[in-house]
Amino acid sequence: MTVKTKNHRSVKQKFCTVAASLGLMAVCMQPALAAIEIDETDFGPSYDTMVVDTVVGKPLQLVNAVAGTAAYVVSLPFSIIGGNTDQAQQKMVIEPWSAMGRCLGCTVAEDNYYKSQAVDDNIVRIVVDQPSEILINTDDYVVVTP
Repeated sequence: MTVKTKNHRSVKQKFCTVAASLGLMAVCMQPALAAIEIDETDFGPSYDTMVVDTVVGKPLQLVNAVAGTAAYVVSLPFSIIGGNTDQAQQKMVIEPWSAMGRCLGCTVAEDNYYKSQAVDDNIVRIVVDQPSEILINTDDYVVVTP
């Protein structure tokens, strides 16, 4: 007794198989594409970001800092009543004026990186993997065991 089977697959089944295979490959490749190393030679602000920050960013930061300080002075009686003068001062005065001190054209991360490179005699810097590093303040009690 012989049974005939259909080994003939339709075009729709073949298309679905190919589409599912390509989708699975794309999902599997995503972590590999995300692991791109930072080019340290190209790290930092570019000419364009410096120009835009000079022409637009810093003047707007100055306006924001002055307006925040004025708003803090106006809201001071209400902050005293509410007991949150420290928080109001931090958000409305200190943060806008400290933003003015960010390096020209830098993002917050770049500015933090450049400021972390400043020499401090009380900090021991251990470079693990550029730009990762461990900072140990020598004013604290630190025990390192092998």
